[in-house]
Amino acid sequence: MPKHDIFYGQEFHSEANQIRKDAKNIYNRLKSIEEDSAFVQELSDLFPKYALAANERCGAWYIRPTNRSVYSVYFKSTDGHTGQWDFNLRRNNLHLIDVIAKHEGCIIVDSTRRGKRLPDALSKTIPIWCCTINRAIDRYRKSVELDDQANSMTWDTRFHSPPTVVSKSEHAQIEEKIDMFAQRLLDSGIAMEPLSRALKKPLRPMWFTPHSSLFLDDFPQFEDAEFWPVICLSASQAVETGCQARQGYLYVQGSADDQESWCLGLTRQMFWKYYDELLHAHSPVECEEKVKRIVQDELRLQNHETATEADDVDIDYNCIGNTGITVGNRFCGKPPFCWEQFDAVINCGPTEYSENKQEKYQNKYLYLPIPEGKKGQYAFFESISPALTFAAPFLKEKKQILIYCNKGQDTSIGIALAILVKYYDAEENFKPEGAGYVDKKRIQQQLLKIISSRHKASPSRATLKKVNTYFMS
Repeated sequence: MPKHDIFYGQEFHSEANQIRKDAKNIYNRLKSIEEDSAFVQELSDLFPKYALAANERCGAWYIRPTNRSVYSVYFKSTDGHTGQWDFNLRRNNLHLIDVIAKHEGCIIVDSTRRGKRLPDALSKTIPIWCCTINRAIDRYRKSVELDDQANSMTWDTRFHSPPTVVSKSEHAQIEEKIDMFAQRLLDSGIAMEPLSRALKKPLRPMWFTPHSSLFLDDFPQFEDAEFWPVICLSASQAVETGCQARQGYLYVQGSADDQESWCLGLTRQMFWKYYDELLHAHSPVECEEKVKRIVQDELRLQNHETATEADDVDIDYNCIGNTGITVGNRFCGKPPFCWEQFDAVINCGPTEYSENKQEKYQNKYLYLPIPEGKKGQYAFFESISPALTFAAPFLKEKKQILIYCNKGQDTSIGIALAILVKYYDAEENFKPEGAGYVDKKRIQQQLLKIISSRHKASPSRATLKKVNTYFMS
């Protein structure tokens, strides 16, 4: 190969490596998030009465803190990938129905990388969800002769997708599967009557991107429409290469995505608390140093065991139906709060509050030291039996049990699931000798019961596999 060809090849790879490095630079990422958040703010201000929701952790970064509540949803892009379209019962997001009913519509914020205008979660997963809900409710009402609940309007059961993103062929292929998804929801054991009662109008997805901003003044309002809008808002601008030079920084499309690779421990809450200080750093290096200091200071504050008002704000828990079981994050297990609210506590997190180790709590406090991630899989499996033994006498006496881990999303969900499967039937009746035969369907039904009460529940595949193995091996 001629020398000049080698030189050009090295030059090209050098430039590509530099772009990749700049794309992960935290200053560029934060500046891009700030730019995209301005559009999110502009559009959400146009529809002030609609609920504002963030899809997964990524979407939340683009929403500036205001007095407006921000709800969490989990619509995964893989459920909208070509040939893999699905309505996932474990990610059913049914908590959003009551939110939409209260606000008569919602805005769901997300973003995507690599030059696309819409992520698959917004272009296909959410439209599939809307249509599946509409058809399932329509079937349910007809089966129990409740057509009047639709207020005599035409109940839309069509599948709607963005025509500039989803081809006619793919649209048709997805629509063929909707009936199957709707029947799966009806057969899941999820109570349809509350959903039917809440949903006065069918759901209709709509799509907005930064390229829509030229037409914002002409966008209609939907008060008189025969549907409740589910506005799918893609925060980032579509850039062909994924990056684009701006004055003083490099714009990164979908900058909040894959946050573990660039955030240095910074959270969305920390960013918006200190964003003015971070974005007025004199250099990317100074910005990075400030991020590291802020993260250290915030972690030091969070790990401090003295009760503060900030800790009270972070308390996050949900009761699972009428079972007496509550699942929450680590702040729920902080004394004296936990003992004021609950009769017994199961701590599944990697750390514990020293006061809970006192002798007076020894018969009503169980510590299951389960590490987070893959390291904790064996410990989780070994913890199921002691958790079942510990919980039984309290539940038999109809007492309240708190089960918590760091975020109240994975390990604590798995332990709560095991307890439900072991001791509770489909009607939430406690069976001290065990609720009988266990199969995958029963485990799934109890999991859906937890998810319906705690929408933040996100047990890993490994956690669910261990529960299945425990009861079915």
